Amino acid sequence: MIEDYLKAGKIASDALKKSFDTVYEGKKVLEICDELEEFIIKQGGFPAFPVNISQNEEAAHYTAKFEDDKTIKKGAIVKVDLGVHVNGYIADTAITITFSSLDTSMVKANHETLESALKIIRPGVEFYEFGSYVEKSAKSYGFKTIENLMGHKLDHFVLHSGVSVPMISSPVKGRFEKNNAYAVEPFFVESDAIGFVIDGEHSNIYRLVSPRKLKGDENSNQLVSYIWEKYRTLPFAARWVAKEFGVNSVQLLNKLVKDGVLEDYHVLVEAGGARVSQFEHTVYLTENEVFVTTKF
Repeated sequence: MIEDYLKAGKIASDALKKSFDTVYEGKKVLEICDELEEFIIKQGGFPAFPVNISQNEEAAHYTAKFEDDKTIKKGAIVKVDLGVHVNGYIADTAITITFSSLDTSMVKANHETLESALKIIRPGVEFYEFGSYVEKSAKSYGFKTIENLMGHKLDHFVLHSGVSVPMISSPVKGRFEKNNAYAVEPFFVESDAIGFVIDGEHSNIYRLVSPRKLKGDENSNQLVSYIWEKYRTLPFAARWVAKEFGVNSVQLLNKLVKDGVLEDYHVLVEAGGARVSQFEHTVYLTENEVFVTTKF
């Protein structure tokens, strides 16, 4: 298990390094997503979720749709968030690339806060202690963290296991435990920002909630069987399905959401339109060591 976690982390970190050359102003988001996802597969992993390329006030969850024309905007602050799994064991990691000098201080502070926060993680550390450390660090640099975006525990083929790790001082109960993996991801905004995200447009990402069959609906059942076999309950992109079943399959995905078989995601945007940065690493804890699996 730990070997798979480490392999997934290495592939994910290599994919992020590749993004420094892949992401630039004017580049199509679809091309970036395709290139990074293809790289992950060629390295022996599989995307644990679609590559997210979120810009400016978008904090998370934007991935390219089928035949998407969206590009990297001039002067954008870009969050590249990607996941890799090897045999179902997941690495989740992210960086921020900015094309505006206005964001340089925030990006630097965000990165340094995560790097220092990783050093206090060990079995038994309470989540409220970790969140308090991150929030105080952000404030010491003159920024704040987004209060309703949290880290999360990773399980086998499960991206969000139901255990959340706050990035603010919070009464959330729980602690880091040995033989478990966690994704930790502080999001920074300016100190005068709202510091809260709300749902934006549809993100083109879905997740299987229940692999149950629908009576008398052969097309839906065929698609559900494909999704279960290919992705289990991990998030997937509508464009992945469209490549296999045609663009009309997106309508079928939306029908399956209404039937309660799939869950759909929305882009998460800062409530006041503030520019957002993000950095993320995955850690795996043993009795005596904390592995940052996604470390460059």
